[in-house]
Amino acid sequence: MNRAMQCALLVLVVFGLAGSGSARSYLNCLATKIIIADTPSGSTSSRVEEHFGLWIDEKAKTLALADGTPLAVRRFDEHWISAVRDDMFYEFDRQTGNLSYASSTTKNGAVTITIGSGRCANAAAPTG
Repeated sequence: MNRAMQCALLVLVVFGLAGSGSARSYLNCLATKIIIADTPSGSTSSRVEEHFGLWIDEKAKTLALADGTPLAVRRFDEHWISAVRDDMFYEFDRQTGNLSYASSTTKNGAVTITIGSGRCANAAAPTG
């Protein structure tokens, strides 16, 4: 391969890599989660602050938890991302950074309801 072709190939590779940059971003979220359990013997509730992360891939239109667990996306546009994983439904307002999530399960006569809401912001990806 002559020198001119090598230079041309190198330029194509460099531009190709620059154009294929990751459209993946990481969100750091802080939410208040409330869990309500209603059993035949009584009801309980708890409230906790929850820190977690989400990966958004704009090109692939996917959403995943920080550990890489994928969520099934139902809606992905410039305003909203809606997704589900198991029995948990997530709604993310891209304009405000507000996140809400909820689930309800019934097992052996016990009903557990989980609701959460909070804010997410772009952040550096976790290391490690």
